Amino acid sequence: MALFLLIVWGLVCAPPVHTPSIDEANVVDTSPQIERPFRLVVTGEAEDWLPALSTLIAPEYVELQRVDDDRELMDVVQSRGADAAVLDDQVKWAIDGLKLLRMIRRFDQSLPVVVVTRHGDSRFLQSALKLRAYSVVRAPLEFEQLVRQIHGMMIRMDRMLRRGRPGEDPFAF
Repeated sequence: MALFLLIVWGLVCAPPVHTPSIDEANVVDTSPQIERPFRLVVTGEAEDWLPALSTLIAPEYVELQRVDDDRELMDVVQSRGADAAVLDDQVKWAIDGLKLLRMIRRFDQSLPVVVVTRHGDSRFLQSALKLRAYSVVRAPLEFEQLVRQIHGMMIRMDRMLRRGRPGEDPFAF
């Protein structure tokens, strides 16, 4: 009888044990775990699309930043404040687009840079690609083109991060 009372007392005083139901046990969180947004710095013509981009892409996924001059762009690059850039070579800055891309490459070999240009000659295209531009897009820049470029850069960045190989160039083929 004493044993029976001890067992009952233990059941009454013991904290309740939660056993998950079948529905609770099978729930899987499929929402993406975002540590920080993809940081995109834009110049020139791409700046016109910032309002549309910020309504299309939630700020927790992409942080859009515009820069006013070549110094500000280089400060962002040197501080590793961008994951990618859209560089318009027609911006009236002290340094032209190809020289600026060359300067970017001195600090960051793997930063994806989309070059927006009005140049039609093959020499410009070859020079930009030799400087490892992510892509070269002819101006005028269409919204769909910009979204495709951003999407492609984000996919490649994600692949690199999933591989977990620091220092590896995610944009090498």
